[in-house]
Amino acid sequence: MLTTVGGFFYPNKRVNVFVGPLGSGKTELAINTALVLAEQGLVTLVDLDIINPHYRVRLVKTELAGRDVEVVCPPDELLQADVPALTPAILGVLSRDDQRGVFDVGGDDIGAVVLGSFRPYLPAGQYAIYFVVNTCRPHFTTAADIHRMIDRIERAVRVGVDYLVSNTNIGLETEPATVIEGRRILDVVARERGIPVAFTGVRSGIAETVQELDAGTPVFPLRLFMRPPWEKWG
Repeated sequence: MLTTVGGFFYPNKRVNVFVGPLGSGKTELAINTALVLAEQGLVTLVDLDIINPHYRVRLVKTELAGRDVEVVCPPDELLQADVPALTPAILGVLSRDDQRGVFDVGGDDIGAVVLGSFRPYLPAGQYAIYFVVNTCRPHFTTAADIHRMIDRIERAVRVGVDYLVSNTNIGLETEPATVIEGRRILDVVARERGIPVAFTGVRSGIAETVQELDAGTPVFPLRLFMRPPWEKWG
C-alpha cells in the first residue's frame, strides 16, 4: 500500500484515488504521488475534480508532462455535466494492468457522483481510495465532522474509504504543531471507524521536523503546486 523513499512514505497502488472536500489538499497529494510514481515509469494523472476551477491538475499539465506524468481529464464541454464522461484514456487507466494511475476526485456530494460513475471499473485488489482531511478547514475541525462527510460519501457511491490521509495545513503559514494536532484528531476517527491513517501530508520544508516530533507518523513531504489566484507561492 505504501512505499518508502529516504524514510518518507507515498502511496503505491496501481490505481490511487484521492477524494476530499474543498480545501483538503487532495490535488497536491495527487500531483505529488504521480511525480513519485513517475520515477518508476510512466503514470497517468486523471483530473476528475469538477468543483473548484482554481485548484485543478490541468492548470499544471504542461509542467507535469515534462516530468513524465500524463494528465487526462474529460473534455471541457463535458465538465459541467452531472457525471463527467469517462474517456477511453481514463478507462484505459482503470482496465490495463500495465497502466498506473492517480485520480483527483472531489470529495463532497458532487464528487461522490463522479466517484460513483467509475466505481464499476475499479480494478479489484489494485486500487485504494484515500480520504484527505484538513482539520483547519471550516466544518472539518472535529472527529464528528469528519465522520459525517465519510458517511455521506460512502452512502452515495457504495464504495468504502480504504485509508485516511491527514493533511492539516494553513498553507505556507503551517507550523509543525498544527500538523500534529490535525493528525491527533484524525487518529480518533481512524480508531472509531477501523480505517487506518495511511500517512500525513506535510509541506516539504517542515516534513523532517514533523517526523522528529512525532516519530510514529508516516510522513509524505509535499511540493506545493496549487496557487490561489491572489498569491504567488515559490
